[in-house]
This record gives sequence, C-alpha cells and structure tokens, in this order.
Amino acid sequence: MTAVVMIFLLLLAGVLQSLTPAAVWLASAKTPFLLGVTVYYAFTHSRGVTVAAAVLAGVLQDSLSLIPVGYSAFCLAVIAFVVHHWRGVLFRDSALTVAVVGAVSGALMTLALYVMLLLGTEAISVPWWWLLLKMAGSGLLGLLAAPVVWVAAGWTERHAGIEPSGDE
Repeated sequence: MTAVVMIFLLLLAGVLQSLTPAAVWLASAKTPFLLGVTVYYAFTHSRGVTVAAAVLAGVLQDSLSLIPVGYSAFCLAVIAFVVHHWRGVLFRDSALTVAVVGAVSGALMTLALYVMLLLGTEAISVPWWWLLLKMAGSGLLGLLAAPVVWVAAGWTERHAGIEPSGDE
C-alpha cells in the first residue's frame, strides 16, 4: 500500500509542479513539489523507501523538463540521504524544520543542477546573478511548498492506513 500511495503523491506533485507557473521575477523558479515529497519520505520512512521516492521523483521531474534524465534523480537521492541521515537530530515534527530543509534543499538542488549541466555536455551560460536569483527563488518556493506537501502527504498516508515510523 505504501508504494501505491507514494506513486499517487509523486504523480500529484509532478502535475502540480508542471502546472503551476514559474516565478518569472525569481529567474523562472518552479515550485518544488517533487522535492517536498522527497523530503517527506526522507523524514518519515526507511532508507529504501526514501531512495525509491527520490529516484522516482527525479526521473519524473526530468521527464517533465528539459533537464537530461537522471540529473534530478541524482540530486534528490543525495538530498534524501542527507536528510534521512540527520533526521534524528532534527525536530522533524516541526513545520519550521520542514520549511528550512525545503528551502536549503531547493537552493542547493538548483546549484547542483547548474554545476552538473555546466560540467556535462549541455552548454549553458547564465550570469552569476541569475543563478543566485534562481537559487533564492527555489529556496523561497521550497520554504513555502515543503510544509504544504508534508501536511498533504501525512494526511494521505494516515487516511490510507499507513503509519510512517521511519524505522530501518
């Protein structure tokens, strides 16, 4: 049942992420709903479920964008591993913690994707101020989206009869 709910949440997040307009005034940053689902699973489920959610979210995100498939999956998997590793020392039931993790993850994912595209075969060239603005925009939108995704995902899992324990 966990897999069905995870796929539902990822598809819903993917649809929301692709349908919400980009914030033009924030260097066209998109609201990172798929990142929010990854953060939710990193805080509330085992490492295996977390990695599955991160990879599926990344492949879905890359499939819905112009980024080569696998780049976002790699970034989300790294974020998931870090959050899963440190969740024991974080106040994971706090909306503030979830918001801060969403903000930092959104900004770092933008930076990591830029570096990967820059080092890869994809030729990109943007001014440094544009990258900083996009990182700030992704961080701000992650700050807002992560708690909303957290509440929605928790509600959905509870109503599906799933009690996330986070145990290995």
